[in-house]
Amino acid sequence: MPLTSTMIGQELAPISVICDNRWLMAYAAGVPDESPELFDTLRGVVAHPLFPVAPEWALLVAHRSEASPMSREEVARGLHVAHDLVHDRRIIPGETIHIGGRIVGVGRRRAGATQCTLFEARDSTGRTVWRTSFSTLFPGVELEGQPAEDDFQWPEMPKHPAESAGLADSGRPIAHRTSNVRSVDAHVYSECARIWNPIHTDAAVARANGLDAPVLHGTATLARAVSIVAELMSIRLADIVRVGGTFSAAVPLASTITIRVLSASCGVIAFDVVNDASRRCLTDGVVVAHPHVIA
Repeated sequence: MPLTSTMIGQELAPISVICDNRWLMAYAAGVPDESPELFDTLRGVVAHPLFPVAPEWALLVAHRSEASPMSREEVARGLHVAHDLVHDRRIIPGETIHIGGRIVGVGRRRAGATQCTLFEARDSTGRTVWRTSFSTLFPGVELEGQPAEDDFQWPEMPKHPAESAGLADSGRPIAHRTSNVRSVDAHVYSECARIWNPIHTDAAVARANGLDAPVLHGTATLARAVSIVAELMSIRLADIVRVGGTFSAAVPLASTITIRVLSASCGVIAFDVVNDASRRCLTDGVVVAHPHVIA
């Protein structure tokens, strides 16, 4: 069934989650990131900057059972292709967060139709905690009509001086580090984050969906890259207020990735991730550190 512009504005029934220490620490362990502040229950656990993807997944799963012009199989084949997360304030361990969402755009690519979903998380007083723009590609699904989006306002992503200068392909990053992806990392991330999609852990399911073998979650790649970028650039994880990136290639399990810092200026860091086939698997990576909030 095709995707249509009539879906724009469709609300996702909100859910409430408790961001307790157990979940926050488990997510950090699944990245994996061993930074002490992510496990310090004496002073207060700091949430990993990518932690919001975990409760957002619960909302996505709940939404899959709701009415959609696509079949269950088409929805299940959806690929996370872009992510942009803005923190309005820090997550307080133990607080209850109310997460809602709505579809704000649909588009067309050669491979299929795209859908952009806006998530908004609020605390018990109604104050915004974080916001996420989440883009999904549905392979083989047609878009009926023209691409469209609603009039939602979203902070402009900072420019990438590295790419304009040609550094993204020059092989001259200002800092870089390799990271080994173990054969079990998708299993560990699935259980620690509570983000379970069998294409990452079940070879038969992965093969049925056109993959040679299970691959690492896109958000796991992004979270690991953010942790490494923060360490390379001596940025506190608690000071990161925005993270974004585009997923452009798969990260196989039992492989090596390289995180490359392409530029850093005024708290805005541009980076990418290259897999061991020398292909960029994450592009347009941006980390913004407080107080340099792009609004």
